[in-house]
Amino acid sequence: MAQKVTGINANARRRRATTKQQREEIRRNEIEQLMIQISLLRGRLTDVTEQREAMALPNLEGMDVEHSQYGHGTVSEQKDAVLTIEYSDKVRKQKLPFVIASGCVKVNDSEATENCIKISDLDNEQSKLRKEIQYKESWISDLQKQG
Repeated sequence: MAQKVTGINANARRRRATTKQQREEIRRNEIEQLMIQISLLRGRLTDVTEQREAMALPNLEGMDVEHSQYGHGTVSEQKDAVLTIEYSDKVRKQKLPFVIASGCVKVNDSEATENCIKISDLDNEQSKLRKEIQYKESWISDLQKQG
């Protein structure tokens, strides 16, 4: 009577049972699938990058803000994504869009807040896509070394 092969040991036995040619075919298929996935991820990254580049950071210079820790302040200067905010007892430099998107600093401009949140989300998605592409490229490299 034939025993049913299950679990981790079953996978190991199947791998050992495959021929070198079969293993090479499996490896080539894995690489091909990973390359397709990378291509799709790169397409998505391009789309996200284009969306991000089309969005400009809001100009908050001169606006009153409320910081969760420092209280009321005024944006005295904005250079690119760096805000200089004067609070009652301190001057702090803080970075857009994170400081608004995270809720640490609140402004009385809902459009500026929404834009910062959208920009932050796009920046985060870009980062995740780049990491996923890098991971899959590393996986391909490992598979190619096996062959």
